Amino acid sequence: MFEWDDARYFLAVHRTGSLTAAGRQLGVNQSTVSRRMRSLEESLGTRLFVQTQDGYFLSPAGERLLPRAARMEDEALALEREATGQEAQLSGPVRVTGADAFSPRVLTPLLVEFQRRMPGIDVELIADIRTLSLTKREADLAVRTMRPKEPSLVIRRICGLASAVYASKAYGKKVDPGDLASHPFVSTEDATWVESLWLARTAPGARVVFKSNSTEAHLAATKKGIGLGILPCYVADPDPDLVRIVAPGKVVSRDLWLVVHRDLQHTARIRACADFLFESLAARAAAFEGTSG
Repeated sequence: MFEWDDARYFLAVHRTGSLTAAGRQLGVNQSTVSRRMRSLEESLGTRLFVQTQDGYFLSPAGERLLPRAARMEDEALALEREATGQEAQLSGPVRVTGADAFSPRVLTPLLVEFQRRMPGIDVELIADIRTLSLTKREADLAVRTMRPKEPSLVIRRICGLASAVYASKAYGKKVDPGDLASHPFVSTEDATWVESLWLARTAPGARVVFKSNSTEAHLAATKKGIGLGILPCYVADPDPDLVRIVAPGKVVSRDLWLVVHRDLQHTARIRACADFLFESLAARAAAFEGTSG
């Protein structure tokens, strides 16, 4: 009979495509992954992967077993969440995730204050442009700008999150807000992003001269006067080197959501952190919505 824990190694190799990357994901070395995979294949009496120059790919047997291994993982994580959800002490770790500029600018000072108030709780902040999975315990709490659709998640709307068009003070003197298409822009590389869609609709002839998936890069490029930037109001409004060209109500507005898995919502330390973040962020709604003056 195979070791249940070996299913984690099987899934990690499938998801990463290599023993080395799987080891990094699991926190072990490559030789351990290789040994556990050999053990699993021997116990099952079949090859699970085909190795090529491009990495490891599932064999026919591996493809058949993949859904069962994924269900084993889901059940193991559900067991962990249920056990963790029964904890009542204000101690232990809390993992929070948020987007790139939002995490260092907003979440970091708030979580530092939270940890000072709750010294028994250890806080981990994962700043990532990817949407981490709360179901797979990649994080305990998330602050997101897109409403999740998973039924297993509990969500709370915090407030709006608006963006506007900005320019450096020097460049802003040359801009006619009614003729945006004649100016270069700083924007995201993702054509499906709401800022890109707004720009394509509002100034279809505008040239995007600088692209990045980083809000901080957008900010730096706009301040250098390379062109107009579509920036979150909470980032750009406090910056003395920038001026608004187009008000937030005419550009892009999202919602800001606080998200937690339903199995963890009553865990004392996670609930305490969620409530603190919700109240602290809601108190800054005017800055996020671009109406603070």
